[in-house]
Amino acid sequence: MKYYAVKKGRKTGIFTDWPTCKKAIDKYPNAVYKSFSSQAAAENFLSDQGSQPVRVDSNDQVLAYVDGSFMTTNNRYGFGGILLYQGEEYTFFGGGDDPELVKMRNVAGEMMASMRAVKAAIKLEAKAILIHFDYQGIEKWVTGEWQAKNEFTQSYRQFMLDKEKEIKIHFVKVKAHSNDHYNDIADQLAKKGALN
Repeated sequence: MKYYAVKKGRKTGIFTDWPTCKKAIDKYPNAVYKSFSSQAAAENFLSDQGSQPVRVDSNDQVLAYVDGSFMTTNNRYGFGGILLYQGEEYTFFGGGDDPELVKMRNVAGEMMASMRAVKAAIKLEAKAILIHFDYQGIEKWVTGEWQAKNEFTQSYRQFMLDKEKEIKIHFVKVKAHSNDHYNDIADQLAKKGALN
């Protein structure tokens, strides 16, 4: 049995047949919906835990800004990020040229930066991490709004879902190249990672 979850439409909720779901979304501007094989997965999609307000003491929360990059000149992807925690700043960057990941260009770096940030936050023993990102997939693969279609996006999604057992993970979308100080730092670090 399929479950159709409609997050944004004429009518929202979970439907068990396509015709009813279609009525809720047909010709509705920017409708948000997805089909699932279980009711629990559909409910998770609707509850969208990743976008809930953070309810953690700021001393226990890491603010992370992450970014990915790709250089056509050397066919390398890069990742970088900056973490702010208890008055300290931590930066990281790196890159690679794995032929399969290179096909994903900067998206490979975006995923790696997010995973590296979560690992670092756990190592710092923080209770929560607020990941600021500019590529939508970083959040949408985790929430299920986007289907993780290849082994890398699937691994990324599973990594994040597994780590949510150890730390609260929240996401904040920022506009790329919008003169956000910390996002600009993450961007520069990702470019540095792609050059090395």
